[in-house]
Amino acid sequence: MNPIMKDKHLRLNQEKIEKVKKIVGAKTEREAIEKALSLLIERDAFINKSRELMRRIISRREMIGKIKDDVADWIRESREEREREYGS
Repeated sequence: MNPIMKDKHLRLNQEKIEKVKKIVGAKTEREAIEKALSLLIERDAFINKSRELMRRIISRREMIGKIKDDVADWIRESREEREREYGS
C-alpha cells in the first residue's frame, strides 16, 4: 500500500532534528522525522499489546483464584492451559 504523501511546511526545533538524526542514523532531516514517527507508532502498538496482555493475565489470575501451596501444580496447570490455547 502506498502511503499518502503531502507537502508540509513546519517550523521545527533544529537541535531536536539533529539529535533525532543521530539517534536513528538518518542522513536527511526527512528520513529522521519519518523514522521517529514510525518508532513512535511502533511504541504505541507495543504499549497497547502490553496493556492487553496484562489485562488478560489479571483476568486469568482472577479466574484461577488463590495460588495453591504447591507452586509446581500451578505451573503445570498453567502450561496445560497454554498448550490447550496455543498448541505445543
